[in-house]
Amino acid sequence: MSHGFQEINGIMHVDDVPLTRIAEEFGSPAYVYSANVIRAQYEALSGAMKAALPADSQPLLCYACKANSNIAILKLLQSLGSSIEVVSKGELLRALKAGFNPEKIVFEGVGKTREDIEAGIDANVHQFNIESLGELDLINEIAAAKSKNVNVMFRLNPDVGGGAYAKITTGQKGDKFGLSPDKILEGYEQAAALSHVSALGIFIHIGSQISDAQYFHDVFSKLADFVRDLRAQGHDVSRLDIGGGFPIQYKGDEDLLDLETYANAVRDVIYPLGVEIIMEPGRYLVGNAGIILSEVLYVKESHGENFLVIDSSMSELMRPAMYGAWHTIEPVQNRDAAQTQYTVVGPVCESSDIFAKNREMPAMKTGDLVVIYSTGAYGFCMASNYNTRLRPPEILVDGDEVAVIRPRETYEDIIDIESIPGWLK
Repeated sequence: MSHGFQEINGIMHVDDVPLTRIAEEFGSPAYVYSANVIRAQYEALSGAMKAALPADSQPLLCYACKANSNIAILKLLQSLGSSIEVVSKGELLRALKAGFNPEKIVFEGVGKTREDIEAGIDANVHQFNIESLGELDLINEIAAAKSKNVNVMFRLNPDVGGGAYAKITTGQKGDKFGLSPDKILEGYEQAAALSHVSALGIFIHIGSQISDAQYFHDVFSKLADFVRDLRAQGHDVSRLDIGGGFPIQYKGDEDLLDLETYANAVRDVIYPLGVEIIMEPGRYLVGNAGIILSEVLYVKESHGENFLVIDSSMSELMRPAMYGAWHTIEPVQNRDAAQTQYTVVGPVCESSDIFAKNREMPAMKTGDLVVIYSTGAYGFCMASNYNTRLRPPEILVDGDEVAVIRPRETYEDIIDIESIPGWLK
């Protein structure tokens, strides 16, 4: 399994750079990203949309930057023509620093603070995606104080689930996201009475890792019916944000979304509505572009089970502990060694600090390097300092070019920021 990474002369490489060199120069654990994989993913999606839709009706592709918000990654996507979606003032500041046009930034999030909203209004973002009617009132209040008019969209919860895990569905009844159809109707009426907001349309996103294009077609049809209902009641629907949710491969054998079929669904169902189309790919653009490079600390046997203890942990990659998520793990070298069954674990003092249970892998020993694949999304951005561990460096590779885009933390970075109050000294 490579996800764009490749074995050359028995050594795993990222683009033209051997991972052994990365380990020698920057140590482990380390996040390593391939710029070429990100380019390929963006071009595949944008190319599918260009083939399906007229040039003057291309969607605004807004990268959902919560997946990976490193400014260098954002700048790479911005250079390819991407726009961006943010969910906090912090992500907005990252987007602006990376050079995104604020008038093409979508601001969403289920619990925007006053500070978030003020920052978005000051930046003149493209729109706010509304998650509750109280938020609508607060946006109007802040916009009025700033003498600005703000565009808003209502997030529809269609009571339709989607996603590989229960914890990543976002469109079912009981999920915290979005509004029911009747509440959106109420929101349109509320917005009409407000002086500084303009309600322009609907946003929908039902989950992630959805590979069935027919599923999107059915959801789009449900959305189109709702648009027609809104228009019949005199409401403006000039924009539709149709979200993301496109899958990547974690095991290597998962079905991927047929982008041509998906784009044709957008053409057949959404395009005839005559709206500005917005899309929010996130994981799809960056997930398979990243790996964690790690080193084997110990190999031990206990009660008949072989444990491979590596220097990465749930502090660096939370997904297996949080979701039970699968990540393929392979050695960097000696890849033809006899197969051995390992439980791959990290050093954190938690029983959930497990990357793989009883996984068949080539035999390994202390000091060997391993690759944890598909960590470009929801990897570093969810990392922590649990057990006072240093967050790893992030490294971007582009052909034979290598750059540290975030250095490894130092103990001073995480300890010196804290202080002892005078009354304890």
